[in-house]
Amino acid sequence: MNPTQDLIEEHEAVRLTLNILEKIIADIETHGGITRQSPIDELLEFFSVFVDRCHHAKEEKLLFPALEAVGVGREGGPIGVMLEEHQQGRELVGQMKIALQQQRQGDFAATGMFCRASRAYIDLLRRHIEKENQVLFPIADKHFSQSTASALKQGFDRIESEEIGVGRHEEFHRMLGRLEKVYLI
Repeated sequence: MNPTQDLIEEHEAVRLTLNILEKIIADIETHGGITRQSPIDELLEFFSVFVDRCHHAKEEKLLFPALEAVGVGREGGPIGVMLEEHQQGRELVGQMKIALQQQRQGDFAATGMFCRASRAYIDLLRRHIEKENQVLFPIADKHFSQSTASALKQGFDRIESEEIGVGRHEEFHRMLGRLEKVYLI
């Protein structure tokens, strides 16, 4: 598999998670709060670990430098935009975590903060994924040699095992399958 296809498949998992989060937010708004039974903690872990420490790490540590090496610009270019959006995503996940903690401590106004940060995150990631899939990844596919693509794929595998642990990727996919049955089917 080429490295961008690996990232596109991860994007599909992220999209599924965003759809689940969107459904949960609708439930929160309908019922007036976040219940202890909600899988919010699992989703926040997915966003922090799978999306940021794994997926974004693959891009930031390997893909983006390889793109720069073939002349794709960082400052004022697509890589700079992607990096800024990664940072915005981190900030929004942080806001969700803070709001969730505050809500669990009895500040029910924090529920609205959680929903607003969640909706902003959903919107950000959906747009971000489209830019990568439609613009950045085709550039990579066009410019990367077979040896560069192979090195990236090996690096991606290394990041998966070192950053999130062996088998963790599969655990997240099982979690998504379980939540999909509850919230989307």
